[in-house]
Amino acid sequence: MQRRHLIILGVASALVFATGAQAKPELTVDAVPGVNFSAYKTYSWVRTNPTGGYNSVLYQRIQSDIDAKLASKGYVRADSGDITLALTLGKRQKVDVDTWGVYGFREDVHSYTQGQLSVDAFDSRTKQALWHGQITDTVKSKQPDPERLDAALSQLIEPFPATAPTSAAAEPPPAQ
Repeated sequence: MQRRHLIILGVASALVFATGAQAKPELTVDAVPGVNFSAYKTYSWVRTNPTGGYNSVLYQRIQSDIDAKLASKGYVRADSGDITLALTLGKRQKVDVDTWGVYGFREDVHSYTQGQLSVDAFDSRTKQALWHGQITDTVKSKQPDPERLDAALSQLIEPFPATAPTSAAAEPPPAQ
């Protein structure tokens, strides 16, 4: 009976860690209330190269992916845009310790790398913050998964407010 109880606890613990490893990215978004995003048509980046220590090719690939996603929302990248965007990348080693057991303690230790990607939008004229989005997920630090990264970027940019279509982009009236 005691052995069966320990086996059940072991299987339950394995399931908890298996589902934890497959957790979805965590998204947080914040925006200034009342901002009329339809007034903004263009954007520019604060920087196009990462701060020291990060892969500049990956950084520019992420910016290009965000560019494509913002274009689908009606924004146009410009040298000096209405909105200034800042991209921040980060990662850190995390260790989770789970203590459990009957008649004594057992510890399961799970070490992983947590990646974080943030996009901040500022009004270029007033320098006031408009929008902040951040996504955090477990990553393979040596070899990023492009499909998982694209899915995370889509999830991050999806709540970014779309701009109103410009009159030049509107369809011309039908010919008579």
